[in-house]
Amino acid sequence: MRLVLDQDVARNPAEVGGKAASLHRLAAGGFNPPPFLVILAEAFQNGSPVPELQEQLQTSLARLGPGLYAVRSSGRAEDGAEHSHAGQFDTVLNVAEIDVIAAAAKVWKSGFSDTVQTYRDRHAGGAAEAPAIIVQTMIDAIAAGVAFSANPVTGQRGEVVISAIAGLGDRLVSGEVDGEDWLFGATAIPPESPEILNDAQAAEIAALARKAEAAFGAPQDIEWAIDSRGLHILQSRPITTSLRPAPTPDDALSVFDNSNIIESYPGLVSPLTYSFAVHVYDRVYRAFVALLGVSSSAIDQHAHLFTNMLGRVDGRVYYNLGNWYRALALLPGFSLNRGYMETMMGVSEPLPAELTSTIGAPPARGSARWAEYFRLLRVGAGLGWQAIRLPQTRARFYDRLNAALNGDLDLATATPTALAAEYRKIESTLLDRWDAPLVNDFLCMIGFGASRKLMEKWLGQQGLELHNDVMIGQGDIVSAEPARRIARMGQMVAAAGLTESLTAQGQDALRMHPDIMAELKAYLEKFGDRCTEELTHISQVRR
Repeated sequence: MRLVLDQDVARNPAEVGGKAASLHRLAAGGFNPPPFLVILAEAFQNGSPVPELQEQLQTSLARLGPGLYAVRSSGRAEDGAEHSHAGQFDTVLNVAEIDVIAAAAKVWKSGFSDTVQTYRDRHAGGAAEAPAIIVQTMIDAIAAGVAFSANPVTGQRGEVVISAIAGLGDRLVSGEVDGEDWLFGATAIPPESPEILNDAQAAEIAALARKAEAAFGAPQDIEWAIDSRGLHILQSRPITTSLRPAPTPDDALSVFDNSNIIESYPGLVSPLTYSFAVHVYDRVYRAFVALLGVSSSAIDQHAHLFTNMLGRVDGRVYYNLGNWYRALALLPGFSLNRGYMETMMGVSEPLPAELTSTIGAPPARGSARWAEYFRLLRVGAGLGWQAIRLPQTRARFYDRLNAALNGDLDLATATPTALAAEYRKIESTLLDRWDAPLVNDFLCMIGFGASRKLMEKWLGQQGLELHNDVMIGQGDIVSAEPARRIARMGQMVAAAGLTESLTAQGQDALRMHPDIMAELKAYLEKFGDRCTEELTHISQVRR
């Protein structure tokens, strides 16, 4: 029965534990940790060595070389990405060859200590189990310590934190003493009066930590030591504290366009208004794609798209066209109708192929294309049903809207708690049930895109030039009513000869003209909250 493994075969973490497997990877990756061997957990029964251990250990120690050894644990649940168990097991340093088995037995028994069991109950779960044991050539350290390839305090990736003490590092790891701390970010930040490391040594340790992170593919917590021969890595394990997400490459193309949204946010927008707009677009367009057949799991998976539909550049609000395009790519039939998307979105110029070519699945072919047509047909049928029901949907929406606008709460005197409750009520009543505007807008987008394509097909460039003329004059729309009423009041003021006096005296000039005053009051009652930049949170309204 094999009970002792040399370092070149100690690769299976289920057999040798996480720490030993990491050491094997370090050795295989050219990091040159101190030579080691592994005693498997099965070498002890109830804390006593099995008879075969003595002979196998002597053979392996002969290959390892004479001197003193460090004997430490390598638990199969230890040093994982979630729970490190760091400091929970015993470690014995400066062990002579004759005492290795006794030291290994002590480490083995520590796997069943109350401390370890309490830690597992709180963090890892499950019963305690015996660890494998690492026997490693002892480093006669001048200085030792730990290094983190990401800042464990701030969670900042790209910052290396080093802690160093003179001599062996066990007192630092156990928390008995504080170390000399170095920080390596864009520049090195040494302690005020460094006594243990010089600049070159600290830079070498930082480079070693970053190299370990690159080798393991995740931020690492390494132990290191310096002796007369130079720097050694003693072990490496994943950092278990929460870190900031790894930065994404910043060379990806982003396109911002305000072709339509400038009508809603024409000027500079405060962070408060922008954050509210982001929230509204997130809620509304989640409901929109759900209405068109996108599953809730797909919506949740692409939540980042809906929270980034807008961008704020130099204080102005823009559409993030890449994310709009990606959100539309979730809709069934997208791969069959890419050409309509930009026309429907009303952008001022075509999106770069560098952006659109990476969005959505490639055009479906064969049976997949027919399946896509079927999904598109099903969505089209659903949208057609929504179009048929649109008058009813719109009537119910107006009922909800009017109920919200005609609430009894006196906003001017209401308490903050009452205002917050009223807002949440309006949000649940309108924002989460924005069905009529969504269906209407999408049908308009489809109609606009299809008609523009047809005009171009029939008349070429002349058709595109005539398209807007064809689209205007489609009948009364609510949003035009304020302009019509203002024009009518202007005509009444001009007919009464009040232009100059109204400019100088304001509403006082209307006291003798009850018809104009009644028209003004009716306008303010219905449209007093309509004004320039009316969607910003700092606009003054007259209602």
